[in-house]
Amino acid sequence: MSEDPRVIIGARLRAAREYLSISQEEAASKAKVPRTAISLIESGQRKLDSVELMSLAKLYLRPMAYFTEDDFSANLDPEAAVFARSYSELSNSDKKELLQFAEFLSMRSKKDE
Repeated sequence: MSEDPRVIIGARLRAAREYLSISQEEAASKAKVPRTAISLIESGQRKLDSVELMSLAKLYLRPMAYFTEDDFSANLDPEAAVFARSYSELSNSDKKELLQFAEFLSMRSKKDE
């Protein structure tokens, strides 16, 4: 990793939390840490222990490796990796639209089976 790992992990945690529309207060409550701890972790100013990371990863519906690996997208199939790399560049409204479209396609696929 070229940057401080705490900054990278914190940014990934923030993006995952925001993607799920979970407030810092809600994340803190479920992870059993103060809300200020979530803010400091997300900004890379506070260390994160493995138990906290496990709790947040579970809450954010992501494997722990998503937050800690240099290039998590390398473990995805090639098509999914394209989306993973591009996701962070999308606006919030585009992220919501992409999620809605993915859910639509998933439901359509189940209906066609």
